[in-house]
Amino acid sequence: MQIRGLIATAFSATVLVSGCATAPQDNQRTAELQRTIPTCEGVDDCNAKWESAQLWVVRNAGFKIQTQSNVLIETYNATGGTTDLAVRVMKEPQGKGKYRLLVDVWCDNMFGCIPNAMDTALRFNREIGAIKP
Repeated sequence: MQIRGLIATAFSATVLVSGCATAPQDNQRTAELQRTIPTCEGVDDCNAKWESAQLWVVRNAGFKIQTQSNVLIETYNATGGTTDLAVRVMKEPQGKGKYRLLVDVWCDNMFGCIPNAMDTALRFNREIGAIKP
């Protein structure tokens, strides 16, 4: 009985330490995600980036697009423990013809997504942010 307790304690300590070890890296990636949010201004720039965002979702999401409008692109939801990626992109007005393209990437697996959701969101930001009309 004591051996089980020691094993449980050791496992808990390992989980806590590994969680703490990744926190600074996660904070940096979250900051990068916020810093690299794609923006557009004017009809030509926004159309080019929005069309590119639609194509990006088709190529990178694990599910088909369920909803598509001039302000929202959303795939079917991830369910059943899948590691496949679901994606939502929103075109958020900032005023005076400026917009931010906000991406949300997730799956329904407690162990993580394949590919990694944060890495995929960062890739979206970089690729769509680089689009020029």
